[in-house]
Amino acid sequence: MIDVHVHLADARCLSPGFVAGIGASIGDDSRVGRALSLYLRDRDGRRLLSRMTAHGIAKSVLLIADFGPALGEPPLTVEEIHEHHAAVAGASGGRLTFFAGFDPARGERGLDLVRRWTAEPECEGVKLYPPCGFELDDERLLPLWRHCNDNNVPVLTHSGPSLPVLGRPRRYPDSLQEVLRRFPDLRVALAHGMIWDLDGTVQLLQRHPANLYADISSFHQLSAPDLDRMLDACAKVPDQVLFGSDAPLFDFSGSLGDRIEEMRRRLTPTLRTALFEANARSFLYGTRTRV
Repeated sequence: MIDVHVHLADARCLSPGFVAGIGASIGDDSRVGRALSLYLRDRDGRRLLSRMTAHGIAKSVLLIADFGPALGEPPLTVEEIHEHHAAVAGASGGRLTFFAGFDPARGERGLDLVRRWTAEPECEGVKLYPPCGFELDDERLLPLWRHCNDNNVPVLTHSGPSLPVLGRPRRYPDSLQEVLRRFPDLRVALAHGMIWDLDGTVQLLQRHPANLYADISSFHQLSAPDLDRMLDACAKVPDQVLFGSDAPLFDFSGSLGDRIEEMRRRLTPTLRTALFEANARSFLYGTRTRV
């Protein structure tokens, strides 16, 4: 299994505004804040690796979301955050990789950071978070898209709602389709795409079968009927749906193992292979295996 959507539970790498927003979404209670501060100490990723082993996950992608310009800089600088993720991935024996974070507000400095790290083996892509204040077809992103297109670098972008203190892109999905029009060979994945707007996401995937993907992260929030509906939709776009757990956020809300087994029971063997591994390899490396 390959999990394309996890985060390192290290408070030093997270914007204080983001941590506060997550805490408020869980519950306005001082105990929540204390629990979060204790939980966000998995600096070397050992707890994550242990959970991966327990759930049969061979590889996970650590996503760096650059919330610094929008929600306040974390204790580590953006450069130190990338260096730390590279060290954690490098020490994992190939079980962890990471996506560099990019916010166009950082200008050339941010782009240089992406260029540097996507040339290293520990970094296999780029993560974008548009609610921080930009659109996918923002002209400031054009050099990034060109870099990723020219260097075979996949991009995973947040889609759907975010924290109340952040905005919401107004031109989506037109902004996404403009990017794919300009760069038809670019591989892009929509984080949470199969959860927040299932019908709209499936339509987008069907329009762009060669290079657009969507993950199922946040699937733990679905009711049984909605999970059935999501899994039925996977059959409509079998080559384009990616498994993502959104760990460690999932750990606050239920058993990842139970939900994985539930999906295994409901999917055909062919769709299981596609969802849990084959499509991720296609997205990460450009190797398409039709199901």
